[in-house]
Amino acid sequence: MKKYILIGLLVNLSIPAGFAADDLEDALSGFDEPVLKKESSELDDALEGFDDKESTAQFTTLENTASTESMSISGNIGFESSYNTAHDAPAGENVDYRGFSKLLISADVLIDFTLSKNWKAKVELQSAYDLIYSINDSENYNADTLSTYESDIDFSEVYIIGSMTESVDIKFGRQIEVWGKSDSIRVTDVINPLDNREPGLIDIEDLRLPVLISKLSLYSGDWSYNLLAIHEQRNPVEAAIDSEFFPTSALPFPPDFVMPDVGDGEIDLSETTLAISIDGRFSGWDLSLYAGRVTDSRWHFENNQTQRLYGLIDMTGIATNFIVNGFLIKAEIAYLSNLVYNTTSDKKSRVDSLLGIEYQGITDWVLSAEYANRSIQDYEDQMINSPDNVEENTAQLAIRTSYSFDHDNATVTLLHSTLGSGGEQGGFNRLWIDYAVNDQVQVSAGYIDYLSGTNVMWDAISDNDRLFFNAKYSF
Repeated sequence: MKKYILIGLLVNLSIPAGFAADDLEDALSGFDEPVLKKESSELDDALEGFDDKESTAQFTTLENTASTESMSISGNIGFESSYNTAHDAPAGENVDYRGFSKLLISADVLIDFTLSKNWKAKVELQSAYDLIYSINDSENYNADTLSTYESDIDFSEVYIIGSMTESVDIKFGRQIEVWGKSDSIRVTDVINPLDNREPGLIDIEDLRLPVLISKLSLYSGDWSYNLLAIHEQRNPVEAAIDSEFFPTSALPFPPDFVMPDVGDGEIDLSETTLAISIDGRFSGWDLSLYAGRVTDSRWHFENNQTQRLYGLIDMTGIATNFIVNGFLIKAEIAYLSNLVYNTTSDKKSRVDSLLGIEYQGITDWVLSAEYANRSIQDYEDQMINSPDNVEENTAQLAIRTSYSFDHDNATVTLLHSTLGSGGEQGGFNRLWIDYAVNDQVQVSAGYIDYLSGTNVMWDAISDNDRLFFNAKYSF
């Protein structure tokens, strides 16, 4: 009954009135909301032509952008499909993932409210239903797979934002807070967890999950100061246990081991944590300083492996952009502490660093490369064993090449993302084309090739190669 109600809702909306989590998130990383600022940034002019959303967004006051309409409704209707190309016939009664594995219908409705000249609010509702589970008979799938993939309806970003004075803004609600400068690898971008249900298929900018935050922003000259109270310790959204992206039978656990589920996290005001960012924007370069207590991106076992938790960690970091002879250079470094691992009782610290370069000097082309290294401090030899499976130093490489044509209506992109100094731990190659049919209709199609390696999770999902096609109608 639930699925028929959801289908009806989608139709109505269409009328225009741990080792697994950490390693997958690292290698899938592939950056919409700018920081509000009272003055336009000089870096905007200096970086003109570069496609770095954090650095080149035009910052304007709420007063200047206030609409004469008190409420506006927009949104989109979407369709997503995947066709698996590399699976063999399953053994026994295992699920057959050959052929079509997704036929998803989705709807996203966004309501913007203009409350006054200096105050606005936003409510975004997302819903989806995947027909493939009915077509293939839902009884063939376990309960966690159906709960994770078959249907979904949820509020995404819901917040109110406004100006208290000319130099002070506040924002409260479920929101996305983008930190860092990288487009493809997360180092200092730690506030929002990710949707990891289909690693590698979607870029980070569309994977962040909003969390409940109270944000106070102060602007002074070239600097902005942002204090965040994070009221929701939301976990990343995982692939379903024993699904094609979390095949526990292929992982180094005993045959009778039952992988414990992990919840979504919770909103608990008594568990509120704090974070702060300081951003300076100057001619030709910018600088950001970060610190905060946030939810870890990797899980660990508790209570003799009967429970899985995403703990809280502390992060301090710095990130910068600057231009050298037409190249945009990106650099980030983060110090993470209070990390919990399964094979040692000692909490660890880790230093993550990144260096990236982007070039747009060739007409219609964008070339970028980012290299990161994650170094565990006071590493112990047994941490290489299951269930941690981590090395003392883990390198990550992301190379992205894009070519635009047809008056920028079409863009072909190749993304290569791997773990290990030589890519030996695994990763993926993704090739796709985005095409704007008109102002309302956009389509994309491509292929992703998962690469096996020494990392047990990437090796376990290496046969998940697939063709994919997406279409979206915006209203």
